[in-house]
Amino acid sequence: MLKTLDDVIERIKAAKRVLVIGHIKPDGDAISSVATMMGILRKMGKVVEGCIDDEIPWFYKSIPGVSEIKNVEQLRSYEYDTSITVDASEISRIGASVELLKDKKPDITLDHHKTNVGFGEIDFYDHRYAAVAEIVYEMAKKMGVEYDPDLAEVNLLGIATDTGFFKYSNVDAKVFRYASELVENGANIQHIASVVLEHRTIKEFKLFSAMIDTLKVEENGKLAWAYVSAEMLKSHNCTDEDVRGFVGELRSIYGVEVAILFTEWPEKQVNISFRSKDYVDVSEIAVEFGGGGHARASGCSRKNVDLSEMMKSVIEKSRDVLKKYEAISNLS
Repeated sequence: MLKTLDDVIERIKAAKRVLVIGHIKPDGDAISSVATMMGILRKMGKVVEGCIDDEIPWFYKSIPGVSEIKNVEQLRSYEYDTSITVDASEISRIGASVELLKDKKPDITLDHHKTNVGFGEIDFYDHRYAAVAEIVYEMAKKMGVEYDPDLAEVNLLGIATDTGFFKYSNVDAKVFRYASELVENGANIQHIASVVLEHRTIKEFKLFSAMIDTLKVEENGKLAWAYVSAEMLKSHNCTDEDVRGFVGELRSIYGVEVAILFTEWPEKQVNISFRSKDYVDVSEIAVEFGGGGHARASGCSRKNVDLSEMMKSVIEKSRDVLKKYEAISNLS
C-alpha cells in the first residue's frame, strides 16, 4: 500500500532486526541502497543484514560496506522482524531472495521506478527521485542519522551512478544538494568514478568490438541496436556482466534517440536493455515484453526464446513507439 516517507520511518524505528534486499543483476543504485540502509540501521542500534541474490560486480567491492552484502544461502537462518526491498519495481526482481520472505510481503518497499506495482505492506515509490539512494539519504536526514565518510561514500555511489554521474535528465537541484552534503561528509567522488568508469579489461574491449560489428542504425538515424550472443560471450571468455555500459555507448551515437542492446546469456535467454536520449519513454517497450524501468532506461528478460526472433519482435515494437513519439513531437 502506497504510503509516505514518514510512514516508512515510523515502521523502521519500530524494527529491531532487519533484512534489506536488493534486486538481481545489481547496479550501483541497488548495491548502494542495500549497503547504505545497512549502515544507517546499524547506527540506529538495529541488527541488520543485506542480501542480493546475484554476483555483485567485483569493481564495486572497494566501496565501503559493499562487501558486507550477503547472498541467499548465507542468510537462510537469519531471523528478522522487518524486511525492506530497495530499487525493485516488482517481487520477481529480487530473485531467490523471495524465499527469505517466507511467503509474506516485504514489510517495506522503497523504489523510484514509474512501473512499480506496489507489492509490500508499506510501499514508498516516486519516480521523481533520481535514485533510491536519494530516498535513503532523505530518510536518514529525517531520522537524524550522523554520517561518517564510509557511509557517505556508499550512499553517493547510488546517486552518482543512477544519474550517469550527474548528466541524465533526472538530475535536479536536490540531487546536487544531496551530493554536495555527502561530499562534505567525506564521500570521495573521484574514487567512485574511478571504480565505476575505469575498470574495463582487454577482453571486454574485444567483446565491445565484436558487438559493434552487429550494430544497425535505422529510422533516419534515430534507432540503434546491436546484440551479443552467447557464442560471442563464450568465444571472448566473457559473461553478461562484461556488457555493462555497452548500451550507453550505443545511445551516445550522434542523432540516436533509442538504443537497444540484446544480450543472450545463458543460451536461449535474452536480456534486453533500452535507453533513450531526449523524448521517448522506453519503459513502454519494456513493459510490452514483461519488463519495466524508467523513461530513459528500462529493460526486460525472456527465457526459452530465439535471439533473432526476439530481436525481430522488439525492434518492430520499438519502431512503432519511436514513430508515435515522433508524431507527437511534430504536432507540438
